[in-house]
Amino acid sequence: MTDPIASARAQEATSHYVFRPATLADIPALQSLISASLRNLSKSDYTTAELDGSIGFLFGPDTLLIHDRTYFILSPASSPTIICACGGWSFRRTLYGADTAPGRMPEKRDPRTERASIRAIFTNPEFARRGLGTMVMRYCEERAREGGYGRLEMGSTVTGVGLYERCGYVRSGKEEVVKCPNGEGIRIVHMVKDGDGKGDDGA
Repeated sequence: MTDPIASARAQEATSHYVFRPATLADIPALQSLISASLRNLSKSDYTTAELDGSIGFLFGPDTLLIHDRTYFILSPASSPTIICACGGWSFRRTLYGADTAPGRMPEKRDPRTERASIRAIFTNPEFARRGLGTMVMRYCEERAREGGYGRLEMGSTVTGVGLYERCGYVRSGKEEVVKCPNGEGIRIVHMVKDGDGKGDDGA
């Protein structure tokens, strides 16, 4: 089985890819990438109806992350207009979801007692399985540490669980099924990671 951390480190060493903060002007491209990523890479875990109901409702850009400058785009250094992958982290209590998703909590977290969340990591299908999604995750984890957060959490898609487990996250035991406007339910798995890579069930 491929080691995602090793793959990401190999890509980082090449300096062939660069990060930048996402801007509001990127929203249409991000919407397109997120849709393509889910429809191509998650079709074995979610039905077409589930994807139809969740894309643009549950899954999509969170403009608050963009305003906070904690959402990032990864592009080839030679082609900065191409989005290979995207993802972010947040010091706010919203765990996952687009602007239209339910349960949003924009209040700030306390780094002394709460975890930062890793948010909305998606890979362009044309650049899948090269370690770029893990590269984005590692970049966001480092930015969260710089922001004073030593512990992390995420609301993972079913598709991402195996990858994140190989990257040191563990299931907390909490799961949600988010009801979409078309009546379909999307399963979200809560995962945690401590600063040393070991997870637990605490906040």
